[in-house]
Amino acid sequence: MRIVDFDTGQYGEPCVLLLGYFDGVHIGHRKLIARAEEIARALCCETGIMTFYDSKRGGQIYLFEERVMLFEKAGLDFVYAAHFNDAFRATDGIAFLDRVCASLNVRAFVCGKDHVFGKDAACGERELHAFCRARGIALHCEPLVSCGGQKAAATQAKGLLDAGDMPALQELLGGPYFILGTVSTEGRHVGRRIGFPTANIHLSPKKYPLRTGVYAVTVDVDGKIYRGIANYGGRPTFADSRVVLEVYADGYAGDLYGKRIAVYFDSFIREIKKFSSAEELSAQLHKDLEIIR
Repeated sequence: MRIVDFDTGQYGEPCVLLLGYFDGVHIGHRKLIARAEEIARALCCETGIMTFYDSKRGGQIYLFEERVMLFEKAGLDFVYAAHFNDAFRATDGIAFLDRVCASLNVRAFVCGKDHVFGKDAACGERELHAFCRARGIALHCEPLVSCGGQKAAATQAKGLLDAGDMPALQELLGGPYFILGTVSTEGRHVGRRIGFPTANIHLSPKKYPLRTGVYAVTVDVDGKIYRGIANYGGRPTFADSRVVLEVYADGYAGDLYGKRIAVYFDSFIREIKKFSSAEELSAQLHKDLEIIR
């Protein structure tokens, strides 16, 4: 998928551009994407979406690479990406729009009605309408979408991650929450010795954490799907307090070290527990398998 950089990129194809951050790519965002694609088809344009390489505030629900993966699956043509640094934060709203239009051939903007932009978030729908009228650019400010009686938002998603409520989070996101990561080559291979070889993924500190615990998951390895169990947190049975995502893919036979895999979270199974021995842990994992199979 094409990435156009906010500071240095140029892209001349006529386009409809989605404005926002799109951290969680939730159902409100998905509705905006569908609307933008509908408008783009009518205008015979490409569809692009703006997002940030890094976090605006707090941790990211989906890291940049994970968002790009979702955008590509949604059928978007390109991502317009910016760094949320001091220079960006200091950019006046109209100067921001001028920069966008200098980089891209925008025929229409699409955003939510609550979209704000520019230094101190001082600009919104009114300023955007005035700018678009002066430039002859179409503007579509779409109604907000609710989920569970609340506005669909990243803050709502983070609360559900805190609670480990994966079914409610899936409803909000419009698809299962996932983590994309590279399997670490480091480890003590304890899982293999007790009959549960695991893949360890060290999450980026930029990623918003989920509730520690054991989860039922679905694992995508090279396009092939496996049911599995994931431990997110420490491993007290082995006196290891490091927070790691440790995944067992049921039925996978092979070496996962160094592979890029996607782990989709289905449901919370139980809290992490310190077992008296590796054998006791193995017995519990067999019980966990009965749940996920």
